[in-house]
Amino acid sequence: MTNFKQYFRSHLKANIRPLVYILVVVLILTFLIGISNQPSHTYNPKTEMYELYYQSTLYVPVVFMCFLIYILPVMEFSFFKKRINLDCAYSLPISRKSMGAVHYLTGLSILWITFTSSYLVNFILLLSRGSGWFNFTPMIAHYFICFLLGWAIYSIMVFVFNEGNTKGDGIWFMILYTFVFLFVTSTIIETTSINVYTNALYFIPWGLFDTINSSYQSLVEIKTMDKIPFLTSVDCLYCYVFWIALGIASTFGFFFSFGRRRMEKTEEVSDSYFGFRTLIPIYAISSMILFQVSNSIIAWFIIELIAFIGYTIYRRGFHYKKSDIAVLCALSIFLFI
Repeated sequence: MTNFKQYFRSHLKANIRPLVYILVVVLILTFLIGISNQPSHTYNPKTEMYELYYQSTLYVPVVFMCFLIYILPVMEFSFFKKRINLDCAYSLPISRKSMGAVHYLTGLSILWITFTSSYLVNFILLLSRGSGWFNFTPMIAHYFICFLLGWAIYSIMVFVFNEGNTKGDGIWFMILYTFVFLFVTSTIIETTSINVYTNALYFIPWGLFDTINSSYQSLVEIKTMDKIPFLTSVDCLYCYVFWIALGIASTFGFFFSFGRRRMEKTEEVSDSYFGFRTLIPIYAISSMILFQVSNSIIAWFIIELIAFIGYTIYRRGFHYKKSDIAVLCALSIFLFI
């Protein structure tokens, strides 16, 4: 525990400068966006005039949090993607699991500090507009709901980034996992009679954040005519629970797997089942099924070509495994039929 505290303290101190830079940029942008975008005008058909009102701009802190969700895993864990760094790191008098926990908590701390600071700046701007324009009580729930979802997505991105044996593979995993659930859900909706998830866009984190922000902005703004209750539909609630559950599972998965991979695999081909070997078939098969409706042969051919290029990049050349050839052949047969 003593070694953990010392390492955490020194690592956090080393990240003070990046945190200050991030905070300065975020706070300045929050202030500028709030000053320029909060004042707005709406047309009143009774008076036939445009009337001034103020928007709550609750989306601003959330947008910055979304950016950091992708940036912080790369900042915190790129160090472990170079084999030359691991000899030094793993020789320290601290367990690998504790070391991973320090980097995970440091990134989460930066995420929380930045989001909270941006939220406070936006809140102060709203206060300066006058209490007659806003109902501030819903903002308490909005703050915690958004940060809980942000924590879940951050944990997912930390987990998938660390499943890559290189920094580049880890970044690709984060990008692909952002959209993979959208593809899978759309395919299920297209091929079955399951009609529970009517809005597949909630399976993209940004889509769910947008719905939550729209809901709470309408509750906060007193002059807004149509009040939208939080989590307006069952599918939105399901998807929120889905992302939180996936975030919890990713947290456990990260702490269980971090440091267990052999050092010699670093900078080699990423062979994780959570990586390309699973993502490429999922994307290829889902895309083939989704484009089946349009009956577009050109689209199918492009999907086949992208899958071929994907496997070539994944294997770093034409060194395909039997499973890769099987997937490519299955796609070719589908295309031929």
